Amino acid sequence: MPGPPINRLARLSAGLALATLCIALSSPAAAQRRLLPHPVILAGAPAELIDRLRADPFTYFRFINRAWTERVCEAFADVTSPTIVHLHGDAHIEQFALTGSAWGLGDFDDSTRGPSFVDVVRFLGSIDLASRQRGWTRDRNRLWDRFFEGYRLGLSNPRFQPREPDIVRELRRHAPVTRAAHLSWGESQMEPMDDVRSKAIVAGMEAFERLVRGERPDLAPGYFAVKRAGWLRIGVGSATSLKVLIRVQGPTSDPDDDVLLEGKETANLDGVGCLEASSTPSAIRVIAGARQLGRLKYDILAVGPVLLVPAAADRTEHLLDWWVSSWEPTYREIRLGDLRSVKDLADISFDSGVQLGAGKGVAIRSQELASNTIFEQRLRTETATIVEELLAGWRELAGR
Repeated sequence: MPGPPINRLARLSAGLALATLCIALSSPAAAQRRLLPHPVILAGAPAELIDRLRADPFTYFRFINRAWTERVCEAFADVTSPTIVHLHGDAHIEQFALTGSAWGLGDFDDSTRGPSFVDVVRFLGSIDLASRQRGWTRDRNRLWDRFFEGYRLGLSNPRFQPREPDIVRELRRHAPVTRAAHLSWGESQMEPMDDVRSKAIVAGMEAFERLVRGERPDLAPGYFAVKRAGWLRIGVGSATSLKVLIRVQGPTSDPDDDVLLEGKETANLDGVGCLEASSTPSAIRVIAGARQLGRLKYDILAVGPVLLVPAAADRTEHLLDWWVSSWEPTYREIRLGDLRSVKDLADISFDSGVQLGAGKGVAIRSQELASNTIFEQRLRTETATIVEELLAGWRELAGR
């Protein structure tokens, strides 16, 4: 049986040339500053993903969130005593998702605490890139206006409920995915793991059940009984993170109501200068961000032991450094290709601004509102600069 999907030695060998290229391009001799992924992260990317990065600047943007955040921290390093807030950590257009009953920004893999300009510049950058890809560049500033309008409204009136965007209603009209199809698709994404790790998954879920039942005694006996599990290789920004997908029994023994659980290691944000260092396990920051900022609800969302054995000779899972979430069958992320008009992009920009603003703590909303007003023009200017640096890095990687 194949081993884990990420082998440190193999992936470093496969990405050596690209890593060397990144180091060369980041030298001061380069004519224009280029925003580049960390060489080790790039070296760990699968070949198929490298092809996607070369083909599409928005995919490249999604992949290099850590480098982007480091650059944003550098750009605002002179701002003394910035307001520290719960961050989404990777807020962008394609993080906007919907289910049968809700919509909004999801995927809190990089959630942490830090200055609000991290989320604001990230989302503004995604608007810029999306408008370029869809041929709406003349509308960029108006789209930025719409985001700021929503952000300030969320800060000043956190109970405000935006109307459902038209694009959400349109996508819900599409043929819904049945639960059986959802489970079948999930199993098709599971890659084989060896017997040792399969047994570790079962043991881990037994321990996870004991932890969850402290808060959820209502769950049926046998809810977390493992039926099948495998390595999971999906995503862009999280492509080099270890992930497992587990099918469990769910509320009854009927296979039609089985549940898919994803266990994922958290992103390494150590050393990103303006982010707050945490004394708690990193997975806890993901849960905290999803609960404070998120609108999309998970039936299961918790920190817990998934793997209890080493995944590779130089890498060991930590007992409480994974976060586990249930997959909602009706969940769907919006892609740039789904956008039918500038209005769709404006609606998502406004709605995301409201969500990010409303998710701020009560004590700092007025301070953040004043700060955002003062720094708005600079946020726009720095975003435009960083986007150009990102595109320069993408063109070099793509050979353009």
